[in-house]
Amino acid sequence: MAGLRIDLAVMFGTVTICLAPPLSLADPANWLPSGSSIDPGPTPDEWLTNNIPLKGKPLLGKLLFNSPSLLGEKAVRIGLSCNSCHPNGHVNTRFYMNGLSGAPGTVDVTHSFWESGTDDGSFNPIPIPSLRGVSHTAPYGTLKTLPTLDAFTRHVISKEFAGPSIQPSELSALLTYMNLLESTRSQDMSEHDETTLSDHFSLLLEPLKNEDTESAQRVGRLIREELGRRAISTPAAHSKLSRMARDLKAIQNLILKKPSVALKATQDFISNLD
Repeated sequence: MAGLRIDLAVMFGTVTICLAPPLSLADPANWLPSGSSIDPGPTPDEWLTNNIPLKGKPLLGKLLFNSPSLLGEKAVRIGLSCNSCHPNGHVNTRFYMNGLSGAPGTVDVTHSFWESGTDDGSFNPIPIPSLRGVSHTAPYGTLKTLPTLDAFTRHVISKEFAGPSIQPSELSALLTYMNLLESTRSQDMSEHDETTLSDHFSLLLEPLKNEDTESAQRVGRLIREELGRRAISTPAAHSKLSRMARDLKAIQNLILKKPSVALKATQDFISNLD
């Protein structure tokens, strides 16, 4: 299974393989401290606000929530995303990083592992909180309390995990998704529509129409990460997802040179998916 994961990293161009070209180093597990595991196991149900389709901005937010690139270089190397600690907004009770965790489900976010010079000198792992119903639980934080989810999310990304400054549009999308997470599943809560690959590729349309090539490239990379995750979880769809990844790569190659051509290619691609 580890071999499959490495092949997919090469095929789908994930950030992991870019940072560690040799195949022996491409597996994120090779970057984790010995004896560690951040695999959440079976994915818990995703409880979203009733009747809110996970498309457009909320979908972009979920892709960011699932992307290690949001949390910086160290997170990319070990394959750590928001979803690693908070699968579908819940808690990864199996999360364990040797030297940073006390019991499973805890982590020291003030450890120099994340960024040199930021260690507070104490081993103080804290329980990973649930993000279900996070829109209703202000103020936020344990070691440092912040009044808004906006401020807390920025703090977690840039201070706790030494990630890059998040763009306002991406922060807005991320918060939109997080604000949909509910703490309970009510009896009348309908299942949200299944998110299709057409929905994912449609995220490219707005930045391409605006000739925002940087955002279009970023969205393309996030979609390719999603294709890789789906290929790992659904090996039977490997060939189909591989073709999609190659087509998406071709579109990305067009974005910088001919955004209008890339837009038309994306529209045609989506129509063929439907």
